[in-house]
Amino acid sequence: MKNISATYKGLVTGGLMIVICIVCYFGLKIPFNSKEQFVVLAIYSAGIVWSLVTFKAAATEEKKFKDYFQTGFKTFIVVTLLMVIYCIVFYNFNTGIRDTWIAENNQMLLKEGNHMPAEIAENAKKMKSIFLPMMVGINLFKYLIIGVLITVITAGFLSQKKIKHGSVNCNTTF
Repeated sequence: MKNISATYKGLVTGGLMIVICIVCYFGLKIPFNSKEQFVVLAIYSAGIVWSLVTFKAAATEEKKFKDYFQTGFKTFIVVTLLMVIYCIVFYNFNTGIRDTWIAENNQMLLKEGNHMPAEIAENAKKMKSIFLPMMVGINLFKYLIIGVLITVITAGFLSQKKIKHGSVNCNTTF
C-alpha cells in the first residue's frame, strides 16, 4: 500500500469531520459546535494520531520531535482550513442560527430593563455584522489549539528514544 501524505490525511480527516457535522446537524438535529459533537473532535484527534503513527512506521531512521510536529502540523492545518470553510458556508446558509442568537440576546437585554429599544436595535445590528467573523474565529482558534495539543502530545511520545535496559546485578547481603 502506498503511503499517503500528511496533507492528504488531513483532507480525509477534514472531509470525514464535515460529513459527520452534516449528519449530526441535519440528520440527528445536534447543533453545530455543540458539546454533543464530541465525535468530530475524536475523529480530528484520530486523524492527527493516524498521520503521526504512520509517519513513524514509514521512517527509516529515528525521527526527532520537530519531524513529527511538522507532519502533525501538515495534517491539522488542512483540517482547520476545511473546518473554517465549512463554518463559513454553514453559517451563511443557516442564518436562522444567527437570528436566534440575536433574538435571545435582545430578550436578555429587555429583561435587564436598562436598555432603550433603539439601543437594543443598534446592538442587534452590530451583532449581526460580527456573528460570522466571531464564529469563524472561535472555530479557527479551537481547531488550531486542539491540533497543536494533540500533535505535541503524540509527537512527544513517538519521538522518545528507546532506552536499552542492561542486566542489573544486585548482590545484597543482610
